[in-house]
Amino acid sequence: MSLNTPVQWNLKMLGYWCLERDHQPLTVAFRQQRLIAALALRGGRRRSYIAGLLWPNRTDAQASGSLRACLWNIAHQLPGLLHPVSDTLALAPGITIDVDELRGTISLVDTGASVPQEFTAELRAADLLPGWDEDWLLPDQDRVFRQRLAALETLAETYLAGGQLPAALDAATAAVALDPLLESAQRSLLRIHLAAGNNGSAMRSYRTYLATLQQECGVCPSARITELIRPLLQGQERGGQEQTLRGPVPGYRVSLHPSFE
Repeated sequence: MSLNTPVQWNLKMLGYWCLERDHQPLTVAFRQQRLIAALALRGGRRRSYIAGLLWPNRTDAQASGSLRACLWNIAHQLPGLLHPVSDTLALAPGITIDVDELRGTISLVDTGASVPQEFTAELRAADLLPGWDEDWLLPDQDRVFRQRLAALETLAETYLAGGQLPAALDAATAAVALDPLLESAQRSLLRIHLAAGNNGSAMRSYRTYLATLQQECGVCPSARITELIRPLLQGQERGGQEQTLRGPVPGYRVSLHPSFE
């Protein structure tokens, strides 16, 4: 490789953490991972901000010392990764970050542009740094989670409007898996089942949502949900009444007491 060829850095934080240099994975200590992730998610920041963010329970002097040690390790182990600016810390220009790429594709979804159907599976699995127990990371994780959820709902509605029912079902199912209590996602799922004529699946989804909602929140579904499913509920009620009037189904023996015949 020519000395003038720029190094290609790739940072992956969705599903797992991985830093690549020229497409080769690198071994990076967790302390350095934290700093790199913070700069990737928050952008260029002053040293004092990063020190307080990553070491909030230490004194300013201790936090600054931890940051200096971390920067020294990165400079020696990963030369060129950090943008050389005096007080502001930033990653090198041109680094590829999968979170940024995900947000870019989500912006296409928001504008109504077509995206590959495989993007649904990508959204489903795109947890930001799962397993990291970091208070500073929680707002970023929640932001990415909400963006993924909104994109899945938009995809479900777009596919449904276009008659692409299998793709719509995949997107709605993924949205419900991310947030089982989200009513808008549940409504989309029911509408897709009903549009496909899958009344049994619609009833099963409704009952699952009803049980989850009552168990977690102690409330019933809203009228917007029940109105969707009401024709099926009424059909079941009529069927039950008719069965009661007809009596036992011929060919089946009914006994109120044990029989040892």
